Amino acid sequence: MKSVDIRELRKDDLQAVMKIDEVIRGFPRPAYWERRFINAEGIPPWASLVADVREPQSNEVDNRMVGFLFGWASIWDFGLRDEVGWIDVIGVHPAYRYKGIGRALVNEFSRLAKDRRRIEKVFTLVNPEETETPGFFSQIGFARGKLVHMERSAGHFYDKAGGLNGNRTLSAPTRRKTP
Repeated sequence: MKSVDIRELRKDDLQAVMKIDEVIRGFPRPAYWERRFINAEGIPPWASLVADVREPQSNEVDNRMVGFLFGWASIWDFGLRDEVGWIDVIGVHPAYRYKGIGRALVNEFSRLAKDRRRIEKVFTLVNPEETETPGFFSQIGFARGKLVHMERSAGHFYDKAGGLNGNRTLSAPTRRKTP
């Protein structure tokens, strides 16, 4: 088995991340990943990681990225009083799944969050209808938390009494300049 090196994301990783994502999803998303890389520049470097493979008994990396994790840290978001880590996106090339790479990425993210920010909890959101993701996170120690995911249609607007006002655009009050 080849060994795996976990390291911080670099700008030149964009093409490799896009390639893995395309293999996983079945279609390319270049605009999405270009935005993610721009956003990652504003996040502490420890929060976005990649996994590279290495041949046994060699110090040379294959230059083959096989996985990635994008995360961040927040404090007081969603009413949480302590700083917490968030795993936003994780992807492992299908040919390298079930080899501990996803676990290694999450473990390194968790270790860095604890060591560099004294973070005690790491959160993520999963779609329970997906077949692999909830099981993966459960196997590595994640459990259902106290936060409740809520959503609504962006095209509906509600009045003060909570009644639906249909699909319409609300205009913001304008401020008039006085002469």
